[in-house]
Amino acid sequence: MSGFFQSEIVREAIKEMEELQQQIMEDTFKAPMMSSEEKRDHVELMRTFLEKQKNLYFRLSLSDDPEALEMKQRIQDAAEFLGFEGDNINELFSEMENTLDRLDK
Repeated sequence: MSGFFQSEIVREAIKEMEELQQQIMEDTFKAPMMSSEEKRDHVELMRTFLEKQKNLYFRLSLSDDPEALEMKQRIQDAAEFLGFEGDNINELFSEMENTLDRLDK
């Protein structure tokens, strides 16, 4: 494991993201039966997850660690695979924020 991923801050952030992702996936299946308040909480959970993704991507962008650069490239490749056409992943994050704003309304 590289120096980037040995950082306690990075490891804790990834752990938190994994936990949030698990909760979001579990809640998504319950969405049709959720109250309005529960749906707002679910959107807020997704917003928190997105912020953590943005922070990790920012950290990856600042690193010259080979494993961090590889992960950054995998994120860019995945975004491209999912149909995002652009060189700036921050644009994708912005689009996701806009989607969450619409869901929140």
